[in-house]
Amino acid sequence: MKRQIAKGLAMLMVTLALAAASAVVANGQSSQKLAAQVPFDFVVADRTLPAGNYRVGAIDQSGGTIGIMNTAGEGAIRLSSSAKRSDHVKTAKLVFHRYGSTYFLSQVWMAGEQTGRELSLGKQERAIQRERKAIASNRPVYEIVEVVASAR
Repeated sequence: MKRQIAKGLAMLMVTLALAAASAVVANGQSSQKLAAQVPFDFVVADRTLPAGNYRVGAIDQSGGTIGIMNTAGEGAIRLSSSAKRSDHVKTAKLVFHRYGSTYFLSQVWMAGEQTGRELSLGKQERAIQRERKAIASNRPVYEIVEVVASAR
């Protein structure tokens, strides 16, 4: 009888320890959402979104899928890959590629983190890049525009 109680308590302790450890790991993953005022129309996932206030963040646990939505409920979802910062400033920001007057969301950086998310190129942006490379090989293909965001 004593042996069964001891085994039960040991199993309970192991279960609680595993639950606590998994909670710490899950809490360590960034679930930050960003809020940003984007002053221009831009493209995400081959969809043009109007200028305005947006919320941006991961919509899956791995962080590989980024969702962006404005206050009117318009939005888009895009696959992303991990990216490392080349600068030491760890502010939250959205990075856009600008081709003439067309902007494409390129990267999402959370506040205080060394890694961010880089969005995959859509068909429209790839086509513009090919066209620009063929026309002007000695000039940059796009201009980088950053919009500061705040964590929510």
